[in-house]
Amino acid sequence: MPDATDLDGGNPSRIGLAADRTMLASERTLAAWWRTALAALAAAVGFAKIAGDIGPPWLPRLAAMLPILLAGLVLFVAARRYVQTARRVEAECVERVPTVELWLGTGLLAALAVAVTVLVWSE
Repeated sequence: MPDATDLDGGNPSRIGLAADRTMLASERTLAAWWRTALAALAAAVGFAKIAGDIGPPWLPRLAAMLPILLAGLVLFVAARRYVQTARRVEAECVERVPTVELWLGTGLLAALAVAVTVLVWSE
């Protein structure tokens, strides 16, 4: 992939460098959203384990679903926002996370959310 340089001297263009910074910031933000989803899933498991003996058995399980749903929402919003940013910067010659890798990572985290849901409700 060509880099963000001017044709007349090989010096990085301001627009190209700004596009690079924008995509790097978007990737950091995507990673932060993914970490937030993982933390929400960990909170769901922890809450289900700690509060498992309180009240009727379905109540702590239902409460543990809130962070699981939050994780799902976070994953959806994160992927959508990253794709929107990538489309806006697409005209520049900027490397970005390939679409396949983006959806593979998001899909794996979504599968983990399903697994946590099964874990919470199977006890």
